[in-house]
Amino acid sequence: MKRRHLLAVGALGLLAGWALRPHDRGQQHDAYFAALNRLLQQEGDGIPALLLDLDRLDANADLLAERLNGRLGLRLVSKSLASVGLLEYLAKRLQTQRFMVFHQPQLNRLARSFPQADLLLGKPMPVHAALNFYRQLPGHLGFTPARQLTWLIDSAERLRQYAELAQALGQPLRIALEIDIGMTRGGFRDPQALGQALQHLQDQPQLQLQGLMGYDAHVAHAPPWTEQRRVFADTNARYREFLAAARAFPQLWPRQPLLNGGGSLTYPLHSRSDTPLNEVAVGSALLKPGDFDTPALSEHQPALWIASPLLKVADGALPYLGAVQPLMNAWNPNREHAYYLYGGRWPAHPVSPAGLDYDALYGRSANQERLIGSAATGLRADDWVFLRPAISEGLLGGFGEMRLLRAGQLVGRWSTLPTG
Repeated sequence: MKRRHLLAVGALGLLAGWALRPHDRGQQHDAYFAALNRLLQQEGDGIPALLLDLDRLDANADLLAERLNGRLGLRLVSKSLASVGLLEYLAKRLQTQRFMVFHQPQLNRLARSFPQADLLLGKPMPVHAALNFYRQLPGHLGFTPARQLTWLIDSAERLRQYAELAQALGQPLRIALEIDIGMTRGGFRDPQALGQALQHLQDQPQLQLQGLMGYDAHVAHAPPWTEQRRVFADTNARYREFLAAARAFPQLWPRQPLLNGGGSLTYPLHSRSDTPLNEVAVGSALLKPGDFDTPALSEHQPALWIASPLLKVADGALPYLGAVQPLMNAWNPNREHAYYLYGGRWPAHPVSPAGLDYDALYGRSANQERLIGSAATGLRADDWVFLRPAISEGLLGGFGEMRLLRAGQLVGRWSTLPTG
């Protein structure tokens, strides 16, 4: 009796464990992606492509404009929107010619493409990269760096280097000072350090102070044991302390200073509360890649996809594990098939058909990315699989161009910029 009892308990345990096995997550393309699949089968180039949904982009841009409501200036971030066509489109829709730039070759390109633009460096640039900008800038352009370009200075040493560069060039350089308002990634660490830099700046008339820049992305990633609202308030208070230190040098401080900050993750906070800023820098919120799925951006829509042709469908067998493959499939139906894409290793996650995932047991590939899923996806060779990028910065330049969607139709292409 005791043995039968143990066997019965064991059988119940096995049944309970079996009931906890993964469920079949596979689904076919929904209506949106099914239409894109048919479209690319007819009009695609047969190679991986970036797809930009202009209708969703418009909705994101209009939401951004509505939230800012003229209270804050807008600076478009070129590293996240790395395409002249995209920047032109958004600059017109959002009525701005202000851009934040993070890569010297991109800086030269924007100076040529937007001769009326106001350009601000979003990170401190090595002084030799700054020199390269002037060497590579054609003299016949209408763009005038002394009036339209602001370099970012984050330390006393870089301040000295740029003063020497201005002397060597024989022309003034506009600068903004980067301040550390809690991100701890660089910049002047406290108001005292900023004050010392301003003391030195008094002896460098060739450097023209425009204002301050402080990045606050850490606010959006506040850990559970803190309150985001309090972190945001503390960060703004810190910005105001730096601002007070700068205003103590009235002979240097401009009458209309640049007070830049924010970002895609925090611009909604600045738009609806008291802020020391007079402009915010925004890029990724307009495309809404996956890493920007936050409560503050919940009303923004994903607008950017990677589409890849499906090269082949195979069973989910793994090398050396063929004998146990039936058991693995029985336990997890989402390992039933392997789907091999054209290309791969993108910073992205498959979204359609639902139920696909990377195969952690097999590994990643930049040539033929392997996804696993069940037969319920209905995929066949030459279908298209859609992935949602986690980020846009650094991604667009790798594709060379974006294909544009309007009302479910392909309507054009925009080339992309080099990123760094």
